Amino acid sequence: MRIKVTVQAVKGVLLECDTTVKQIVLNLNKQRNFVIEDLDETHLFVEANCVKDLQYELDKILDENAYTISAEDRENKKN
Repeated sequence: MRIKVTVQAVKGVLLECDTTVKQIVLNLNKQRNFVIEDLDETHLFVEANCVKDLQYELDKILDENAYTISAEDRENKKN
């Protein structure tokens, strides 16, 4: 009896992040399905060809949720 085994390899990248960013990535994964393996609370293995798009989306989301102090805000704090 001969058994034929097929091995499939996927090129991926290890992503290390804090738990907050990991949750954002997992939410983005629901739309595009690029996470290969959820390893632990701070590591994900993701498809290599999605890294640039993922970085762009993360930057966009994090920028939307960042607070920037304007010159007017600085002046108001001094007074």
